[in-house]
Amino acid sequence: MARVMPPKSVVEMAVTYMPAWLRQRAKAKRLDVWARGEQERDELYIPPGVERGGEYDDIAERARSPWMYLVITSVLQTMFVEGVRMPGSSDNLQSWAAWQQNDFDEKQVGLYRSMLGQGVAYVEALPGKDSFTGDARVIWTPRSAVSMAAFFQDDDPEWPTLAIHGVEQRSLNAFNMVEDGFAIRLIDDQAVHYLACRGEGLEAADWTYLEYREHNAGVCPVIEYPCMTDLDGRAMSEIEPLIPLARRIDQNVFDRLIVQRYGAWKVRYITGLVRPQGMTEQQYQAAIAQMKIGDFLVSPSTDTKFGQLDEMDLKKLLEAGDSDLRTLSAISQTPPHHMLGLSSNLQAESLAAAEAGLQRRSFDRRVVVDTRHERLMRLTAKYEGNREEMRAFDMQVRWKDMESRSLSQAADALGKLATQVGVPTEMLFEKIPGWTDSDVHRAMQLVESQAVDKLLAELATIAQQNGATGTQMAQQGTGQPQPTGAAA
Repeated sequence: MARVMPPKSVVEMAVTYMPAWLRQRAKAKRLDVWARGEQERDELYIPPGVERGGEYDDIAERARSPWMYLVITSVLQTMFVEGVRMPGSSDNLQSWAAWQQNDFDEKQVGLYRSMLGQGVAYVEALPGKDSFTGDARVIWTPRSAVSMAAFFQDDDPEWPTLAIHGVEQRSLNAFNMVEDGFAIRLIDDQAVHYLACRGEGLEAADWTYLEYREHNAGVCPVIEYPCMTDLDGRAMSEIEPLIPLARRIDQNVFDRLIVQRYGAWKVRYITGLVRPQGMTEQQYQAAIAQMKIGDFLVSPSTDTKFGQLDEMDLKKLLEAGDSDLRTLSAISQTPPHHMLGLSSNLQAESLAAAEAGLQRRSFDRRVVVDTRHERLMRLTAKYEGNREEMRAFDMQVRWKDMESRSLSQAADALGKLATQVGVPTEMLFEKIPGWTDSDVHRAMQLVESQAVDKLLAELATIAQQNGATGTQMAQQGTGQPQPTGAAA
């Protein structure tokens, strides 16, 4: 068994990797602002010389549009894991119990949102105890790129060499002054090391080693969930390449609001107006105040000119905004009816065609997540001593079908598979829209117990009895003789 890294070496590793952790943290925080639709007003171009803090800032506040939030949510709502199985099996893995114990039906949503918005997210899996039952179990904790970063070596791209998780903290120094710093957890292949650092922790003297707790996983028990990666290991957020376009859309909204506020009315003007002789300034102002609709202004001077400045046309600004949204829809493969508010009264076929690009993009993301979930399951199986699942590299993740299809479409397709292709009916239960695993298991049990056939037979018998009773009543009403005795 490998030895736990000594405190001095841990501090050296922390000093080495802390700058990279800070860089990823800063990038993730900037992307997270856009992912939540809370981008800074400074992202807008406000003309120089305009006084800040007044009406312009208020308009800039209202110009922010959460389109990046929609881009992320449109993909997120197509990603929901229902189970993980071995090929040919109808039951989930034993390690699937850890999924339920860690409430990952709910937590997977936050994991994917951070992954899509910040470019990468993490799940750390460590042995622990259930806080409610006290039973030993594997604890999964999702982490965002704002708080965690993992570092890999070329010889092992599957498991990180170490991971750093940090939380901001403030403390009082010996001079009773507030100091900013971080509470750091450095995780390697043997233990979780707890440290504290002052400032950004760029010097060894800034660090204090506190304690360690062994996990004995044999690998750094952190699984990285990247959104998009290349062969150089660079992870890209779903929205990172779209931010320049999103800024353009916000700028267009800002400009339109400025026009609506200052240029949406006709302006009438008069030049060369002569004040009547003998009128004081006070009388002049009073006369202006008394002017009302229907009054006429006249001037004896030939130099007086009356004119009008027309309001600015908002149509072109609105068209420019729609054009940018169509561009965003095409680049992000987000269905146009999600962005442009087109008619929601679409046929199922038209809706499926409009969302085809979104489904392809979702498939790309799910392929990456598949391998990470499988890795998480194998690590959990190792903790639990399940050697078979620990080596199960062919396990399969089951995703809930979130495509837009009508029930009649699905029934027609599944019926053809059963009758024309000969696919067993039991295999098609999982493909019925809206059915959960519980529904599938219940249907399987009914088929195995032949309860469905019994129910249909009972319904047929009841129908026959009702039909016979109805015939007798009809005969009585017409006065026809009724069979009696032996003949009956």
